Amino acid sequence: MGYGTTIFINDAVNRVADGSIEVSATPGTTAYSGVSLTHGLLSTATDHLVIISPDAVYEAQDNADTDGFAEADMGLLVNLELNAGSTTTLISGHELDESTVNTTNTLDMLMLQLYDVPDNAGTANSRVEVVFNKHRMVAGTTGV
Repeated sequence: MGYGTTIFINDAVNRVADGSIEVSATPGTTAYSGVSLTHGLLSTATDHLVIISPDAVYEAQDNADTDGFAEADMGLLVNLELNAGSTTTLISGHELDESTVNTTNTLDMLMLQLYDVPDNAGTANSRVEVVFNKHRMVAGTTGV
């Protein structure tokens, strides 16, 4: 990859015109290619393992814009917030942008359910099981 973006582990990535991937999506408008399982340094050619299945289910955290996701929010759609990852852990900083939750079918992710673990109460920074709503390998998008 020769682009000016670092790709962190678990970053949502999109394919660009030359066939490479990068983290340059515009939330709500770009069809994602999947999630990178590997880290790649800024402007460095790096091979990446990418989960490209449009049916893959991911765990994502809300960005705590307001009060967190509730069970009533499941089945709705939400955009990603493409924050930079950690240079220490190399883990992604991407989160679900809580302020964008809606039924609009152009949003990035479909929320399936709250992640079923004891410490996930559906408050700020809650974790949610999601699938891509806007994926480059799917002709249309799902919606509510």
